[in-house]
Amino acid sequence: MKIRSISQATAVLGVSALLLSGCGLFGPEKEATSIDAPPQSQVAVDVSDLTSPDNGAATEGTETVVQGTAERTVYLQDPNGYVVPVSLTLPKEEGVAKQILSYMVKGGPVESLLQGGFTAILPQGTEVKGIVIKNGVATVDFSKEFKTYEEKDEKRILDAVTRAMTEFSNVKTVQIWVNGTPLTEMPAASTPITQLDRGHGVNLELADGAIPGNTSSVTVFFQGQLDDSRTYFVPVTRLVPATADIAKATVEELIKGPKEGSQLFSSLLRTTRVLDVKQEKDLLTVNLSNDILKYDEGKEASPDALESLVLSLTESTGAPKVQLLVEGKPLTNGDYTKPVSRPVQLNPLQF
Repeated sequence: MKIRSISQATAVLGVSALLLSGCGLFGPEKEATSIDAPPQSQVAVDVSDLTSPDNGAATEGTETVVQGTAERTVYLQDPNGYVVPVSLTLPKEEGVAKQILSYMVKGGPVESLLQGGFTAILPQGTEVKGIVIKNGVATVDFSKEFKTYEEKDEKRILDAVTRAMTEFSNVKTVQIWVNGTPLTEMPAASTPITQLDRGHGVNLELADGAIPGNTSSVTVFFQGQLDDSRTYFVPVTRLVPATADIAKATVEELIKGPKEGSQLFSSLLRTTRVLDVKQEKDLLTVNLSNDILKYDEGKEASPDALESLVLSLTESTGAPKVQLLVEGKPLTNGDYTKPVSRPVQLNPLQF
């Protein structure tokens, strides 16, 4: 696949702090019925072994090893510095949330699985002392090593922890403690963290022409190259000029692609046009021009382009299902002939 030269997404000065100290960028996510196996977000987090003493500190529970393996979504850093969800096959254990975070620690058990320039994000030596999930809030208690990182990694660490925990349907917000004490701001850049949710975005950037304070946000899934034959999806939250039509803005930003100079790319041709966007109850219908079919000699759309569209639209709008049309007609690509929901396994990379 030919990779277009586009821009490395960079954090916008001041925007990260603005988002992390304010309200979420978009509404709560809605659960969707997937065409695949049950997602991690539908796996119940067993908190029977996680108790909270009178002072409310999250404490370490007893983990029981269960025979077999399971697909778990962890958040890692790719070779270009982006926070990326990766589906790994891990041993089945009780205390799934704790296991996932432990596989995001530098020097931890994930190291033997990594290749292709992917690295863990959480500071080396960090231990998950306990997790309590109550009323939609996941309180994660880390060891003191969690505070030992470089300032440039602060937003990545927060993005990774927040996204990993909110993959679970019973977690809406995240609180971070260190050694039994609530952390109200991060130690390096003083980012406020009293309440973290998915609305804070990931791999944040400011769109051309957007003015901080007068924006809407969309999260689009571009692609990175793992090797000559494999790509992976990278979520990028882009602040765009304020708009009421989030779905249309999402597709338009995906078509525009990453910023110039980036190692990421989009599988949608830049000549693709959004003809119409309509939402009725839980179904979002997007009608595109036939430029999207200029893949495989004009017979069908790129599977990667279709998956990136569904990922981006379900993430940005919360719509459970998406119907993609071309010039008003359903696609002929496999499952995409009918409404589809968000793919369950995202980036099931075998390193």
